[in-house]
Amino acid sequence: MKNIRLIISYDGGRFLGWQKTSMGPSIEENLENVLHQILQEPIILQAASRTDAGVHAHEQVVNFFTEKPIDLNKITNSLNRLLPKDIVVLDAQIAPDHFHPTLDCLSKEYRYYISTGPIQPPNHRFYAWHCPGHLDKELIKKAAEQLVGTHDFSAFCNLKPSESYTHHVREVLNIQIHETDAHHFYFQVMGKSFLYKMVRNIVGTLIFVGKGKLRCEDIPLLLSCRDRTKIGMTAPAHGLTLYRLNYANGLLRS
Repeated sequence: MKNIRLIISYDGGRFLGWQKTSMGPSIEENLENVLHQILQEPIILQAASRTDAGVHAHEQVVNFFTEKPIDLNKITNSLNRLLPKDIVVLDAQIAPDHFHPTLDCLSKEYRYYISTGPIQPPNHRFYAWHCPGHLDKELIKKAAEQLVGTHDFSAFCNLKPSESYTHHVREVLNIQIHETDAHHFYFQVMGKSFLYKMVRNIVGTLIFVGKGKLRCEDIPLLLSCRDRTKIGMTAPAHGLTLYRLNYANGLLRS
């Protein structure tokens, strides 16, 4: 059995997230079906992160096992020819037998894109949240600093009937703001793992702080109250991208 590791990228706009669901198209189902078509055997995929409906991925890491002889260049070309055009395979490698994309992942980097101009350019409308008007970025940065570290993020977790957590304690390694031009910036959020919609709830809360709807000094209270209704809105899915996954030895493209 060979452990095949893929790095894939996708526009999540028309998919109901990574995970297979009877409700509509998913990234996992499309990729498994095409791999089955190529290899003529059942394929079970494991992914580093289960992105939600409408969320994009710059680099998502997945793996599967196969007994078939496999040419990495050919399978990459075949996958990109047969997959929908909003899913692409960036790289394929044979990984060590013990490699697991989730368990071996040291940290995840998400980027959330914001447009602040009075009119949003059409090429940004599916990939950035339009928040026109003034945002106090200094207050946002101060609020973000208080979310970095190990905390109980119960207040930043939406309820999901199909998923339960034994605890809501997570470590956020970093939250930074990067400006790309006068009317566009993105949040860079890094952590080991995240709760359901946690990154989008962090972003929504920070935007509320920037607009004066929440006070920066209230962040510790919001964490301690563990009440989802007290924080900001859940930022829309289309602004979020799973950007990079970090492993001990890196993931160098072949």
